[in-house]
Amino acid sequence: MIRPFQWQSLLLPVLPRKLIDFIDAPVPFIAGIQHKPPDIKMKASSLVRINVQKDQVKANLLPQLPRYKDLVSDLSPIHARLSCENALAKKHPMYKCNEVQAKASCQFLNVLRTYLESLCSELRYHTITNVQSDNDRVSLLLKDSFIDSFPSKDRPFMKLFVETQMFSVLSDSRLAAFENEHTQGFASAGDQNMNFD
Repeated sequence: MIRPFQWQSLLLPVLPRKLIDFIDAPVPFIAGIQHKPPDIKMKASSLVRINVQKDQVKANLLPQLPRYKDLVSDLSPIHARLSCENALAKKHPMYKCNEVQAKASCQFLNVLRTYLESLCSELRYHTITNVQSDNDRVSLLLKDSFIDSFPSKDRPFMKLFVETQMFSVLSDSRLAAFENEHTQGFASAGDQNMNFD
């Protein structure tokens, strides 16, 4: 669901009740719990809680996603289609979805992937490359420049997002790909110059 990003932290499908204090951990995590503890509000203000059975999302003090309204607008018809199929879905196991559900799920993932890809599509324009004495190239992302490229209302989210390990892994791999493209392009140009001599 989060492509092109990859989850870099802990994923606990079901957190045992005796380990509920893990919710206080100062690291990002995805953890499933079967029953909400009564003091969960006191445990952590930065939790995003998703109640799958009630179709609810609760978050404290998180900035809004960039272009949130556009994303909701794109996903709403797909969500509506899946909601119509909800009664059918409750009668069948999750792994046995019908053709409408499968198609809607693919559309949902495509919209989400396009949206997430758009968050990092301008990375190339906010990098600098340093050529070392041994002709090794090192590219760095100018995070402040990248954040400033977003409208001011989207910057609070992006400021937090670029500090995540998930974003760092993706940006590092993209910068390495940019370096490889440039190195290969430079080698090709050098080969062409040799052919003219």
